[in-house]
Amino acid sequence: MDAAVIRLIVSQAFLLVYFLILIPLKPPVNLNIIRVSLVALSLTGLNGFVILQFGLLDVYIRFYFFTLMLPYLVLLSFFVKYSGWRLLFAILSVQVFGNIAIVNGMFASSLFYGADAPLTDTLVRSLTYVFFLPILYYFVRPQYIQMVTFLSRGWAMLCFILGLSYMMTYLILFSPNPILYRPEYFLHAYFVLFVSLLIYAIIFLLFHEIEARLHTERDNQVLSVQVSALETQSKTVLENEEKLKIQRHDMRHHLSILENHLKDGDTKAALTFLNTYDQSLSESPLQRYCENHVVNAAIRYYVDDAQSHHIQVTVLCDVPQTIPWPSAELAIVFANALENAIHACKKIEDPAQRSLQIVCRYQPHSFVLEVENSTATPVFFDSKRVPIATEKDHGTGVLSMLAFAKKYDALLTFSQENDRFYLRMLIQA
Repeated sequence: MDAAVIRLIVSQAFLLVYFLILIPLKPPVNLNIIRVSLVALSLTGLNGFVILQFGLLDVYIRFYFFTLMLPYLVLLSFFVKYSGWRLLFAILSVQVFGNIAIVNGMFASSLFYGADAPLTDTLVRSLTYVFFLPILYYFVRPQYIQMVTFLSRGWAMLCFILGLSYMMTYLILFSPNPILYRPEYFLHAYFVLFVSLLIYAIIFLLFHEIEARLHTERDNQVLSVQVSALETQSKTVLENEEKLKIQRHDMRHHLSILENHLKDGDTKAALTFLNTYDQSLSESPLQRYCENHVVNAAIRYYVDDAQSHHIQVTVLCDVPQTIPWPSAELAIVFANALENAIHACKKIEDPAQRSLQIVCRYQPHSFVLEVENSTATPVFFDSKRVPIATEKDHGTGVLSMLAFAKKYDALLTFSQENDRFYLRMLIQA
C-alpha cells in the first residue's frame, strides 16, 4: 500500500477517535459508534482510492477539508446530540489539534529529508495525536459538554473565531503550495498554531466567567424557590402534628363513647363509630423520617415521589430540630440529591431494579449524608469529579449542592461503582 495512503488512514483513524471522544452521540450509542466508524472508514477509503488511481495527492493535501471534513460534518449531524453550530465548533476544535499533528509531521519530513516523507510524517503525527488524547478526554471534552449544556447562543461567533484561525493555518500550510516547499514558513505556522490554542483557551476562560455568573443567578433562584416551597411543606407538617395532638387528647372521649355503645349492646353503633374514627386517623400526618421539620418535609415529599414511580426507598435519617446550619438550606441539599437520584432511577426500565437509599447521621458539630441510587447509564465527571450534565436544563441541582458545600466548607463527593451512584457529604461546624 502507498505510504501516503497509510498516512491518510492513520490520521483519519485518530481524528475519528477524537470525534467520538469529544462529541456525545444519540442513543443507541454503541450502534451509532459502529455506524459513524463504518461511514468514516468508507470516506477515508474513497479518498485513498482517488489518490492511488488518479495521483491526486497534492490536490488531496490542499483540499482535504472539503473531501473529508465537510462530509464528516454532514455524517455526524445525523448521529450526534448537538448539531448545527455546536457540531461545527467540535469539528473545528478537533482540527486545532489535527493541525498541530499535521505541522509536526510535515516539519519532521522537511527537517530529516527535505521533502515529503509519508512514513516519518505518519509516525510524528501519531505521536502528536497520542499526546493530545488525554488532554482531549479529561479537559476539552468536559468543557465542551458543559458549554453545549449551558450556552444557547453565541456559537456562530465562536465558530467564526475558530474558523478564522483554521483558515490562517490552512493558508500558511498550503497556499500557494505545500509548506514543504517553503520551509522558512514553519515558524509562521507554529506561531499561528500557538495563537489558535490561545484563542481556544480564551474561549474556555470566557465560558467559565459566563458559567460562574449563570451559576450564581440559578443558585439564587433555586434557593429562593425551594426555600419557599419547603417552608410551605413544613407548615403543613406542623398543622398535621397539631391535629394529631388533638386526636390523642380526644382519645379518652372516643374510648368512653365506644364503651357506652358496648355496654348498651349496640354493636352496630360501635362498629360505625370505629369506622368513622379509623377514617379520621387515616388523615393523620404521614411518615416522619427525622425530627427536623423542614428536612423531614423535603424527605417526605421526594420519598412519596419516588414510591409513585415504583422506586424502592430506604430511609435512615437522624436530623434533630436544632442544627448548626440553616435547616432550609440543608433541606435543599436533600431535595436536589433526591431529585437527581429519582431522575436516574426513572431511566431504568425494570421497576424491580430501581432503588434509593438515604442515610444520614448527626453528631454534635458534624453531619454525614449518603444518598445511594441505582443507575442505568454511565455518569461523566469533570476533572474535579463533579458529574457533568448531558441533558438540557439539568445540572442545576449539583451546582446548588456545590454552592452549599463551598459556603459551609463541606466535603461533597460523587462516585459511580458499577450500576450504583453515590453522593456523600460531610459537614463540620
